[in-house]
Amino acid sequence: MPRRRKQVSFRTSEVSHVVGATYDQLVYWDKTGLVKPSVRTASGRGSRRRYSVEDIFELKILMKLLDSSVSLQRVRSSFRFIRRQARALSSFVVLTDGKTVYFYEDRDVLVDTLKQGQTVLRVAVQDLIADVQDRLTRGR
Repeated sequence: MPRRRKQVSFRTSEVSHVVGATYDQLVYWDKTGLVKPSVRTASGRGSRRRYSVEDIFELKILMKLLDSSVSLQRVRSSFRFIRRQARALSSFVVLTDGKTVYFYEDRDVLVDTLKQGQTVLRVAVQDLIADVQDRLTRGR
């Protein structure tokens, strides 16, 4: 019978060091459900949380958004929306202007996570210019 590989996990102190969050922040985000440790949650006084690499990615994204002046309330709303998508949070390209949080759905479409997925079309002007020039050249 093949042996099951033990999942790699990290203690709260290690996660705190890697993502730049305090121990108290990590505990608060766990208790409020923002980012819960997926390997092992706290089960009472003295129990140890264990985080996965994916959890660390989420926490790093969370810290980047907070550092960009996005409020914790907006981060919560964004994470709720993003988690309803069929992909892991770490697979998204997340963007912010400090007020709103967007992610790329594909190369040309941004999704506003705070407006129930309203999309914003990205237009690369240089690509349009090249296309027009090419068509004009071929059309002569």
